[in-house]
Amino acid sequence: FSFFIIFSLSDEEETKKLQYSIDTIKNDEELNFKINRKLANDPVLAAETHISAVSYNEVILLTGQAYDEELKNRAGKYAKSIPGVKRVFNEITLGIPTTVYRRAQDVAITSAVKTKMFASRTLKSNNFKIVTEDGVVFILGAATPKQANLAVSIARESTGVKKVVKLIECREE
Repeated sequence: FSFFIIFSLSDEEETKKLQYSIDTIKNDEELNFKINRKLANDPVLAAETHISAVSYNEVILLTGQAYDEELKNRAGKYAKSIPGVKRVFNEITLGIPTTVYRRAQDVAITSAVKTKMFASRTLKSNNFKIVTEDGVVFILGAATPKQANLAVSIARESTGVKKVVKLIECREE
């Protein structure tokens, strides 16, 4: 899973990009709140699923478990209905919600991956958001193909990782 947008920026555009980044961070926080509130306010989804929504650069990642396709699709429709959402990756799996123990393991995996990324002298770790669900690491971000591949490599080498899913907007080197 990858999507690519290739562009280059002048110094003036770099300055605008920085402001856009600050605005995007704010928008992402608002999107996270709105989508997760919608999911929590649906009594069926709240009772019968474990679903989380995360936003990075106004792209939404839905993860977790739902008992059936209808519940998975309902969550996806909620995410798509929020103004400002550019794209939704619905990675909700069908099945029984994970245990609290499994979720704690996922938190540990996410922490380990983030720590390794931060420790890398060659990776710009701030360009990535890491989410782990049932041992599957999702990498969201915006980076050059070289940086994206390095991030994936670091995640794959981490203990407990079953699979890595790359959802990275690739930019020119």
